[in-house]
Amino acid sequence: MRRLMVLLLVVAVAGCGDGDATETGATEQFTQGGVSMEPTVKAGQVVTARTVTGTYEARRGDVVLIRSPGGLWGDRKAPLLKRVVAVGGETIACCDTSGKVTVDGKPLAEPYVAEDASLDEPPNPNYCGPRRFAAVTVLADSVFVMGDSRARSNDSRCAGPVPVSSVFAVMVD
Repeated sequence: MRRLMVLLLVVAVAGCGDGDATETGATEQFTQGGVSMEPTVKAGQVVTARTVTGTYEARRGDVVLIRSPGGLWGDRKAPLLKRVVAVGGETIACCDTSGKVTVDGKPLAEPYVAEDASLDEPPNPNYCGPRRFAAVTVLADSVFVMGDSRARSNDSRCAGPVPVSSVFAVMVD
């Protein structure tokens, strides 16, 4: 009887705890440093994000924290907060005849974009200006990310897709 009680106690304790933290990562808070995600996330706003454990399974619409992969993204130390707009295997472009971003030829509904960039303007090496860009097929292990304030965001339009391995957290509501 004593062995049975010990066994039941061990099973009960093993079943307790935060299974969420093991399966989906613990949560952390981050402060948004810039304006590229406004109006969704304002500069200085604290957001809660679930840290990625293992490999991030990309989903369009996720707001993610990424570490700069270098290259055109630069060697930034601070994480970047961006929205996943296309995932591996999809082809993204801008723009269709109504000025919308398309994924696999279909226009995206993007109600979160409040301040869009102009369609055409001369390239500027200091910022990612126009929203028009040629079709990009996103590699299987990458994501195409953009800020919600397209007029004030440096993102995949100019720096290219980001490796999934650069995503280290996903914002939670």
